[in-house]
Amino acid sequence: MRPDDPIPALKRQLGELLAQQVANGNGDDMGAFLRTDRSRVADLRNGRLDRFSLESLIRFADRLRFDVALDVKRRVVPRRPWPG
Repeated sequence: MRPDDPIPALKRQLGELLAQQVANGNGDDMGAFLRTDRSRVADLRNGRLDRFSLESLIRFADRLRFDVALDVKRRVVPRRPWPG
C-alpha cells in the first residue's frame, strides 16, 4: 500500500465512528440492523478494518442514519522557483 493512499485514513475515521455506535449494543441486534452478522460487528468493534471495504463502512454509516459526504479539494503545494 502506498504511503500517500487516502483509503486507510478514511477507513480509520469511519471505523472509529462506527465502533463507537455499535459498542454497547447486542451483537445480534446490531448485526440485524446493519444487515450483517455478529462476527462482522465484532470485527468492527475490535478495529479489524482490513476485513471491510470503504464501501461497506459507508453503507453501515448510512444504516445508522449518518449522512456521509466526501470532501475533495486540491492540496496547496508551495511553489518553488524554477532553477536557473
